[in-house]
Amino acid sequence: MKTYQVITAASTFPVSLTEAKSHLKVDTSADDTYITSIIKAATQLSEEYTNRFFIDTVIEQTCSSFADLQTLFKSKVSAVASVKYYDSDNSSQTLDSAIYDVQLNYEPAQIQLADNQNFPSITKRNDAVVARYTVGYGSAASDVPEIIKQAILLTIGNFYANRQSVITGRIATELPQNSKWLLDTYKVQIVG
Repeated sequence: MKTYQVITAASTFPVSLTEAKSHLKVDTSADDTYITSIIKAATQLSEEYTNRFFIDTVIEQTCSSFADLQTLFKSKVSAVASVKYYDSDNSSQTLDSAIYDVQLNYEPAQIQLADNQNFPSITKRNDAVVARYTVGYGSAASDVPEIIKQAILLTIGNFYANRQSVITGRIATELPQNSKWLLDTYKVQIVG
């Protein structure tokens, strides 16, 4: 069993309010609050669809075994801060970084046993192993690939133009098809 939680969320979004308003051709501030909320929603949907966080986000992945670290949730992993575990006495320990290798070039990234090393014995519990790591393209919106930004803008445009959940004469989807097509180039398949 494995799961994750956000420890430190991104402090900005890939698309600014100014960029979204320019895309929407809106020149008043009457809808700023609404546009800001759809920027957030479009970003979250795009991140969920691609299995990524776009702006640096610190997460903790909780696992029942070291084997569950072979695939880290979310991409693009830039750094692993720590791996902690509960030893056979059920005491929290920090795993020596010499015991494992981090494969950041893979997507999804992996934590593997280093050569001639062994993982320590752990207690049986769902949260026996906890890895803390940073995912994202960087700390600024300018670090995010333009294709991803364009997909977010297309989704913002769709949400802004179609504010109702039921649209007569059209098929309503979470993400517009053209956004999915763009995001497919960055989608990471997470198995397990």
